[in-house]
Amino acid sequence: MTSLKKFNIASLFVLSFFLYSCTKTKSDYIQDLDGKLYMNDVVAIGTKQIYESRSSNEFGVCGGEYEAARKYHLLDINDDGLQDLLIFMIFEYTSCGGTGDVGQYLFTAIAENTHHKETEPSFTAHSFSQVGSRTYALNSEYVAKKKNNLIFKGHKLRDGDGLCCPSKKFKTEIPISSLDKTFKGTWIKKD
Repeated sequence: MTSLKKFNIASLFVLSFFLYSCTKTKSDYIQDLDGKLYMNDVVAIGTKQIYESRSSNEFGVCGGEYEAARKYHLLDINDDGLQDLLIFMIFEYTSCGGTGDVGQYLFTAIAENTHHKETEPSFTAHSFSQVGSRTYALNSEYVAKKKNNLIFKGHKLRDGDGLCCPSKKFKTEIPISSLDKTFKGTWIKKD
């Protein structure tokens, strides 16, 4: 009876390992890259201007990034065969506004080589653009490319929706050429 239990446990272990390895390689969505591949240095290039342009009130400088909400993607946006980096970021309260003072931003970085090493930069900052807001919320776990456009899905307000809860589904394409290469976080909305 003990050998049957050992066999069952071994079988469960092998099955678990197999299922885990199959699901991990199917997506270009990455759980976490913070601190790896010089990401913080590269991302700082994109976010520098938004941090410098934040408003202040009697309590000090307002707002910043909600870093736990970052979503990372790899997608070849310049057709060179290398997987470029796209990061969805949320910045809150940067204008000292109320609860709705939220912006969704897309930071892009172009891959420099095929072998990403943790000892040298692998990406060059490309753009930093506002692509969503509280009432025009993009699904940060979905991004695709069609020709020279990035494709996003999301939810926006419809008549009768509260500001908290946009419910009208939409799909939009944003030309890659319209991304803000000045890193000012310019609002890009095509709908």
